Amino acid sequence: MTVRCVAALAIAWLLSGAVSAHKPVTSKYTFTEDVYPIVSRHCGACHAPGGVAPMSLLTYDDARPWAESIRLELASGHMPPWFGDPGFAELKDPHKLSPRDLDVVLTWVTGGTPRGAASSPPAGAVKSVWRRGRPNMTVQMPATFSLPAGKTEDTQEFVLETARDRDRFIAAADLLPGNPAIVHDAVIFVRNADSVAGTDGSAGIRERVLATWLPGSVPVTAGAGVGFLWRAGEQLTVRIHYKKTWKFENKAAADRSTVGLYLMNAAGREVRSLDLPASGAVIDEAAQALAVVVVRRAGASGDADVRNVQIEAVRADGSRVPVIGFAARAGWDQRYWLARPLTLSKGTRLDVKSGGAAFSSLHISVDVVRSPS
Repeated sequence: MTVRCVAALAIAWLLSGAVSAHKPVTSKYTFTEDVYPIVSRHCGACHAPGGVAPMSLLTYDDARPWAESIRLELASGHMPPWFGDPGFAELKDPHKLSPRDLDVVLTWVTGGTPRGAASSPPAGAVKSVWRRGRPNMTVQMPATFSLPAGKTEDTQEFVLETARDRDRFIAAADLLPGNPAIVHDAVIFVRNADSVAGTDGSAGIRERVLATWLPGSVPVTAGAGVGFLWRAGEQLTVRIHYKKTWKFENKAAADRSTVGLYLMNAAGREVRSLDLPASGAVIDEAAQALAVVVVRRAGASGDADVRNVQIEAVRADGSRVPVIGFAARAGWDQRYWLARPLTLSKGTRLDVKSGGAAFSSLHISVDVVRSPS
């Protein structure tokens, strides 16, 4: 959240507090009975005491002053942070409120914000937990990273392992934040040590994303018998995007996060990462597309290059199949899983449509596996 956004939220908070004091109650929904279950399920991973969001929304007293801000964020589609376009292609597990949940919250924030008869449970602080249970392998950052008092945001890469003596198949990867209040999002990936030339998205850097991490996210596997290959000699690396809220302004904050790997019992079909430049790419063998990964390189930030991006598969007969549409907004690196694997024959072209500027700081790739024989 930028300083400008924080200021806007603060103004909205003051206005909403002044208005709601005299606003008649017209909402049939209350916070404790109707709104709290929705907020705790969809927003509690960030908007909780000690979370990365600038405010908690898990009690009535916390949420009510932010009613107007909640309305603005939901109406604009900025929250929850999900940028996939469901009207272009179907994606798995969209992080959006259902129409019913959206109606409940919007009715409550515009209808006088009634508390309700019952009390919501006390809001506990955010806890770092492994969402899929204890991983087979854990690797901690080599040292504590400190975000100094005068800096509110930074992106850093940490090499966790440099030399494994054998290949390993990974079903899923996860991150355990050392400091949940400042770990905004992360990308876990592997790359050849010989190709490391910088972190600005320059040509020649080859990396295969194992996972994109967001607060509260549950690691997703690519499917039975399918995994990500960590080859012997490759670096296991994590890129963490740190961001302070105003609660930590002018204060130093430290983090030492841990990456967890869920290993496969046996080798399987390898997930390959097909990079998509603005000019598109051609499938060199029959494959199935599983997901699209969108990440920002370290050092790239800002909203100047926001664009709507669409990817289509163009088959040999000229027919077009939508793969994904999304808004390339800053702030969240994500892997968008397709609702169903998309079969691509050899020679299929993946076309990318966008304003062009989005590719100056984005790394877009498609996760594919060889089609079953």
